Amino acid sequence: MSHLALNLLLAIVWMLLHAELSLGRLVEGSLVGFGAVALTERALGRSLYSRAAAGVLALACCFVRELVVSSLTLARDTVRPRPVFHPAFVRLDVRNLSPTEMILLACLISLTPGTLTIDVGPEERALYIHSLYTRDPAVLGSRLRRFVHLIQRAAGRGLPPSSEE
Repeated sequence: MSHLALNLLLAIVWMLLHAELSLGRLVEGSLVGFGAVALTERALGRSLYSRAAAGVLALACCFVRELVVSSLTLARDTVRPRPVFHPAFVRLDVRNLSPTEMILLACLISLTPGTLTIDVGPEERALYIHSLYTRDPAVLGSRLRRFVHLIQRAAGRGLPPSSEE
């Protein structure tokens, strides 16, 4: 049984034990199930489940932060009489991402106000991105590479080996 399936099973059992089928109990049961799976992960067989879950949380937090900051920046510049835009196109090399990870990155970039994925170069495995705020393309590139790293962590790749391994 996969660690995710075990976590979901424990969450459902938690809801049934409390005799309350609600979203709150499901979230609570998922957290309890995650803790139980993470604590017994070594006995169940080595898995990247808990470390990848931490990567998903880090990616979500980073995306929410970028979303809020870029939304506020764009809203501020929208109401200004003379907005301060520095539009530019940037090419981001994504050869080290799987096709699914590349699509996720393109979607996250496009969902963030002020940036848009223009094209995906399938031959060279690159994303072409338009940004409204690019004084220095190298700075934008490093911010985007941070997303690449977080996506790899969420996928269980690019993680340092744990101390038990």
